[in-house]
Amino acid sequence: MRKNIFISLIIVVFLAQKVLSQDINVVTRLDTNAMLIGDQVRLNIGISVPAKSLVTWPLIGDTILGHILVLNRTKIDSAFSPDRKILKLNQKFLLTSFDSGFYAIPPVRFYIQQPPDTVKIARQSEPLFLNVHSVHVDTTLAIKPIKGPIKIPISFREMLPWIIGGVLVIALVSFIIYYLRKRKKAEPLFRLKPRISLLPHETALMELEKLRIKKLWQSGKIKEYHTELTEIIRKYIQERFGIMAMEMTSEEIMESLKDNMEISKGALDKLLQILLLADLVKFAKAQPLPSQHELSLENAIAFVKDTILRIVEQKEVTELKEPAMIN
Repeated sequence: MRKNIFISLIIVVFLAQKVLSQDINVVTRLDTNAMLIGDQVRLNIGISVPAKSLVTWPLIGDTILGHILVLNRTKIDSAFSPDRKILKLNQKFLLTSFDSGFYAIPPVRFYIQQPPDTVKIARQSEPLFLNVHSVHVDTTLAIKPIKGPIKIPISFREMLPWIIGGVLVIALVSFIIYYLRKRKKAEPLFRLKPRISLLPHETALMELEKLRIKKLWQSGKIKEYHTELTEIIRKYIQERFGIMAMEMTSEEIMESLKDNMEISKGALDKLLQILLLADLVKFAKAQPLPSQHELSLENAIAFVKDTILRIVEQKEVTELKEPAMIN
């Protein structure tokens, strides 16, 4: 009885291994079977096993047979079949050899286990053959001289650092020469462009013309128009006559200027019209006629021009007196 059980067990194990081995396929191949010494060839090893199988991967060192070198290797790649019943494993090696000869790459061996079965079966590939041959040399021909280095034209990228360096050197030398010349003549290195300083009436007339171009009251911005107009006149009065017009009320400005001998009564009347109309617009929300807006601007221009006449005359008198004083 025991003998029959043992025989039955052996038969079951044998049949299980046979069924398992039918689903296992080992593949190894070389890209080419012949190569020139020093060239490279790729070795592919792979195996297909039933899903959930445990595979012990073969270990390949840095050399094969001592003459074939392993330059590089990929990681083990895995993929399932479309029905996910078969697992495919693959790894690639980059080989080379510097010894000519005919080599037989030995088989690679895999061990496969199908859980829950604890039995491992071994499967191995067929051996591969690689012919490494050297360069054929015709010894009947004369030995030729060694060729010199190949001349490669210089690219713009290689010349660019030299060009930049040359420009910087020229700029530095030019600056040193310029500096020494200026120092010899006791002149400043750089001459700043003198700032143009406008007289008060020149600034006021320029700002009034800008205000005209803006067309504020024509676009409904009446309060802004009169506010800007009076600010231009107040600033002009402050710079021209030396009073704090920017901080005064309209009444205080008129009181400060009424006894000024440089301002005519007509100029004061024009100034009064400008200030009064502006106050009505800003504080009483008055809506002047279009002609009144234009009148304020014209009176402002006239006021400025009326109050610079004596400045120009005084300047001309001073210029006429200076030569007499020198003589």
